[in-house]
Amino acid sequence: MSIIESAHRDGPGGRRPVALAVVVLVVAAVAGIAVWRSRDTDPPKAAPAPAARASELFAADGTTLIARFGAEDPRESCLRAPVNDWGFFCDTVVTWWQGQEAFGADRAERTDRLRQGGLRIVGSLDPKLQAGAKQRVDALVPVTDPKVFSLASIEPGTGLIRAMAVNRNFRRTAAASPSAPAGADGPVWPYTGPDATDALIAGDENMPGTQAGAPFMMFTLAAALESGLTLDHAIDTKKVYQSKFRIDPQSPMACGGGYYCPSNTGDTAYQSGRRTMWDAFGHTVVTYFVALAEQVGVEKAVALAQRLGITFRGRDDQMLGKNSAMWGAFTLGVSATSTLDLANAYATLAADGTRCDPLPAVKVTDATGAQVPGVGPKCESVLRPEVARAAIDAGRCPVGDSSAFGDRCGAGAVPATTVRATVGRPVAGQSGVTDSRRSCSVVVAGPQLATAGMIATAPWARTGQAAIPTGVPEAAIGVVAAVQHDGLAPLPVRDFTAPPRDVALAG
Repeated sequence: MSIIESAHRDGPGGRRPVALAVVVLVVAAVAGIAVWRSRDTDPPKAAPAPAARASELFAADGTTLIARFGAEDPRESCLRAPVNDWGFFCDTVVTWWQGQEAFGADRAERTDRLRQGGLRIVGSLDPKLQAGAKQRVDALVPVTDPKVFSLASIEPGTGLIRAMAVNRNFRRTAAASPSAPAGADGPVWPYTGPDATDALIAGDENMPGTQAGAPFMMFTLAAALESGLTLDHAIDTKKVYQSKFRIDPQSPMACGGGYYCPSNTGDTAYQSGRRTMWDAFGHTVVTYFVALAEQVGVEKAVALAQRLGITFRGRDDQMLGKNSAMWGAFTLGVSATSTLDLANAYATLAADGTRCDPLPAVKVTDATGAQVPGVGPKCESVLRPEVARAAIDAGRCPVGDSSAFGDRCGAGAVPATTVRATVGRPVAGQSGVTDSRRSCSVVVAGPQLATAGMIATAPWARTGQAAIPTGVPEAAIGVVAAVQHDGLAPLPVRDFTAPPRDVALAG
């Protein structure tokens, strides 16, 4: 029988209620002691903060792991990428991250967050496109070749980098980089071996790039359109043109007592005659574009190139860019540029004049799964859409496509005439080989993707060693066109928007 039951049975006059009271007091006393003891002991400790966790970088598919950034320099993690050629893209992500003010007050704080923030970074790299690009690049110029063949694909309107391939292993060189031989004319060129970790594709202050050649004619063309000239603007060209630009009288390009005198090469049918922007660009008529630069002003072409995405990283180019009025050879692509810059400049035109900073990340989330702010396209309109569309219309001529205004490209074959057929959809672009044959380039752009490729050789090598062999530039055109095709294959076909008639035709 319980105490409570006994109290109810014995009634108020019995002794059982007293027993009940004693029990209640004892229980209360015990409870009081328990409360007292709980006040004497230390309060429970707060849950420990979550341990620092390395951030992870994935490919655009969100499942393919590229790198896990540990406690050391994040670039060390890039060296351990499961697929070696992803290292160049991984390194670009680190450089981009360290330069974003949204991720920290300074470089050290941003780096620390990347190493220990437990972030999930979904990169922009398309692993399938990257694999095909790397295979094609290495097949044409193997990693053992002293020439460097770099390729980049970027998305117009977003700046997302879809592929970054180069014929090098992402690996530290076994020995110190070689220096140029005594008396050599040119910068140190440490990329003749198979291994490198430098920004061979994106470019930086240590790797300003190489000469692009004819693709730079586009910047003079677009500047002329922006100034009010039309695509049918005609110039009577000659094989050799004595310009108004002054140069060293001892230069092999000088005539008339110290004037810059370029000459046309290539198809004999286009070495002289009346040309428009369409057929002059299609057949890379040098004397047309030097004369056009005189009419428009080189400084306008230089400024536009920079607005479109070209960065002058070389010291000499920076000096010439600041005082460019007499830089007559600029239109012929004599300044150094990176492959990624070249692709992005043409992507800007393909996006109706909207330039986006190259972007290697689609999304970043923190350890809780929340999206990190500050990640996304950074774009601005740098050229009127109608001008960009007109420039693209001229850009269709060098790559086997056609103008929206009928047969404007001129008769005869051009080096990149097969690009349109290879890509299988509308394209614009240009290709070129420098006079010394020490570099060649090609860029192909569409509304959804732009791809550029550049091959360069050591500046001081003997002519026979430095010159790019016959057939290699043409094969490089095929490589870039094939990568452009592969990148666009999953996407619906889109055409360029035709420019207004009054921007194309004077009358």
